[in-house]
Amino acid sequence: MEALVRFLSEGPLAGDGELGPAVPDFEAFLEEHRSEILEAYARNLAALDSPISRDPIALRQAMANAEQILDDVAETLRAGTIKVGDSHKMIAWEVGVTRAASGVHPDESLRAASVWFQAVVTCLLERMPGDAESMRLLTLVVLGLERSITTRIREASASYSSFLLDKVHEAQVEERRRIARELHDRLGHGLSVAHRQLELYDLHRASKPATATAKVETAQQAILETMQNLRAVTSDLHPQEPLNSLEKALLYYLETVDMDEVDIRLRVSGDETWASPAVRDESFLILREATRNALKHGDPAKVLIRVAFAPHELRASVEDDGLGFAEGGRRSDGVGLLSMQERAAIIGGTTTITSRPGHGTHVELYVPFSGLPA
Repeated sequence: MEALVRFLSEGPLAGDGELGPAVPDFEAFLEEHRSEILEAYARNLAALDSPISRDPIALRQAMANAEQILDDVAETLRAGTIKVGDSHKMIAWEVGVTRAASGVHPDESLRAASVWFQAVVTCLLERMPGDAESMRLLTLVVLGLERSITTRIREASASYSSFLLDKVHEAQVEERRRIARELHDRLGHGLSVAHRQLELYDLHRASKPATATAKVETAQQAILETMQNLRAVTSDLHPQEPLNSLEKALLYYLETVDMDEVDIRLRVSGDETWASPAVRDESFLILREATRNALKHGDPAKVLIRVAFAPHELRASVEDDGLGFAEGGRRSDGVGLLSMQERAAIIGGTTTITSRPGHGTHVELYVPFSGLPA
């Protein structure tokens, strides 16, 4: 696509110069094959197993977007110069927001745009005559098609980024609220108990030395518990250093989790040195997020974390027996799920999330080692 557009844009028809109005027959030719082009587009998306083709809303938006692009091309032919209608703004913005909300990576949008470009150009090349006038009009179509597609991609990218930034802000606000609650509930209570016990010590130390001593011991115990709670609250706030051991990092994290009512088990096998530090770092963050989601949203009785190292790959999972959620839906922490997918992509891996209401959730992480930096 890029090579063809570059060739055409650098040639004698480059720029937005007037090419003269197109003959009506070519516009009619394009309209005659509209349904065929759209069907080829939908068929090729499905052949790629694109997530856009599997989501009814995303597919409907993609087809509506394609219809408008053909309208732009028709207007370009009528005017004899490149035209992109203002109608692209609304649908492109919706496309960006919808795909960000559903976790569709921007790469999939670029693949879909490439498939669409190929569907249009292939149909026209196979059916149009090869005379000079037809080639002139095909050049105009290709340039108009490219302009309409890239304009919409830019608009959709802006809305995609805007949606994620809003979600990040919401997550930051919620995290601050969570920290405030933790400080109040887990630290404030312990400090209040210690303060009250020291007040009672002052009250009884002259008349009831034994009672006063007991109050000091209670205050000391409250302070120790508060210090433990403080370490638990602040452990996640420290910057992460490269991990020497994924297993130890997970064990340390689990020590900070309230496991009184949840049976959490960790199983690690294989040699960790087979994985690069980057893989261990990102895998830890993914598994920690999956565990957090299970505990926060799933209300499970059991959580099982598995990590298996092999010379050529890492496979890991977090499985719970909690509430689960409907396929195609999201728990409330949609940013967390998207974050896991983005982190896996950074190290060349993938995450798969499966769940059913009442049957828990299973998060699978797969990372091949081939070609990864040490």
